[in-house]
Amino acid sequence: MQRTIALALLLAFLITMAAARTTTAPEILGIRLGMKYAKAHARLAKLGHFKSEDEGQEVWTLNGDKRYQYAIVGFDRDRKVRYVTVLARPDGQPVNYEQIGDITRAARTGQTGNLRYTWKLNDEKEHFEYIVMAAGKDAHRLDRFSIKLLGAKGEEDEEEDARRAPANKKGR
Repeated sequence: MQRTIALALLLAFLITMAAARTTTAPEILGIRLGMKYAKAHARLAKLGHFKSEDEGQEVWTLNGDKRYQYAIVGFDRDRKVRYVTVLARPDGQPVNYEQIGDITRAARTGQTGNLRYTWKLNDEKEHFEYIVMAAGKDAHRLDRFSIKLLGAKGEEDEEEDARRAPANKKGR
């Protein structure tokens, strides 16, 4: 009887752990959504070296990561991480879509040659919504993996809003 109870508890634990793994955390390579600029930079400097910056986003070349070649990080107007995208190494260790999340719970668009899985998730600890996207040409191996904070505006969004504002006023 005790053995049956122990097996049942073990099975319940394993199911709980499997369910937890199907939800992608709001971070990639230790760079978390909402992370402050300085902390994100410290983490990025450990992972690689700065390549370029344009319109509120930075591109970093990753050193020694067998899966990903580049990280692209966007910051919001408060200089916190708004999104992170990593691009797979063409000759690197493959990353399957299933490693990102439970694909049966994702919205799937496209087909082989242009495949995308998207999850809309909530971070209950930090109280924000975010999306996770894994995309690629291959049916099994992804080319890029992204997380993005929903509702946050970046520098390019503010510039676009400013460009539209005069046009909206003229139309009234």
